[in-house]
Amino acid sequence: MESFTLDTPGKVNLFLRVCGRRSDGYHEIETLFFPVQTVADTVSMRFPDGGEIHIRCSDPAVPADESNLCWKAADLYRKRAGIASGVEISIVKRIPTAAGMGGGSSDAAAVLRLMQRRFRALDADKLADVAVKIGADVPFFLRSVPAVGRGVGERLEAADDVPAALPLLIAAPLFPVSAAWSYRHLDRAAAEADSRTMGPLLDALRASDFPHAASLLRNDLEHAVLEKFPLLAILKRELAAEGARVMVSGSGPTLFVFYGSFEARERAVKHAQALAEQYAFALMKP
Repeated sequence: MESFTLDTPGKVNLFLRVCGRRSDGYHEIETLFFPVQTVADTVSMRFPDGGEIHIRCSDPAVPADESNLCWKAADLYRKRAGIASGVEISIVKRIPTAAGMGGGSSDAAAVLRLMQRRFRALDADKLADVAVKIGADVPFFLRSVPAVGRGVGERLEAADDVPAALPLLIAAPLFPVSAAWSYRHLDRAAAEADSRTMGPLLDALRASDFPHAASLLRNDLEHAVLEKFPLLAILKRELAAEGARVMVSGSGPTLFVFYGSFEARERAVKHAQALAEQYAFALMKP
């Protein structure tokens, strides 16, 4: 039986402004997604006879039932495409789970892409519509290029002129944080007091002016996450070497360290590795 396989990346949010809550419970946001290609899960699929969906994952903490976004993606694609095939999904996890790096959304998008590769049953607009019904970050991972996201994150505009490589390190503490919790505990006063807008950040990135770009990063969800988890505040302070800016990615708890240059990042790697051993977090270099 033929198998279809895809490596699917994580992401960090270089900018995340929460604009307000909608009547359906979701939040309107303005964000800058940046894919992290070197931190990626591998999703493999087969399509046996029968109508069941089965999921296996290298991480036993990941559910293998209908609560898994991959299961939802496969089920909704089949319904929209009128397909009765069975689906077997195998996931090798490398993106930390519930860490603000979009691992579940990325895996679900991979399922849609692989099903499209196999069946070619939906056009681009219908595939994007399926993606947003699975999760707000899923449409971004259909392409996985730097992109500005608005609405709940589904209205995407590619930022192709943003450099494909940035001087980042990623520090992923080994505990999960629910995205719903982070949004529920949004510090609105702190968010409203932050006057930074995305335009200057995009301009600085396009010019590869990394020191200036680092000063323009924003994440409205960070305040509540740092208050809830003091360890993250300690790590943020300890990782701020070589003039780096440290931010929570998405809903957390993953931190990303943005350096003023690639040389500064290399000088800081040993210090960051020592901290990773001391505080037991995963250190990754995009």
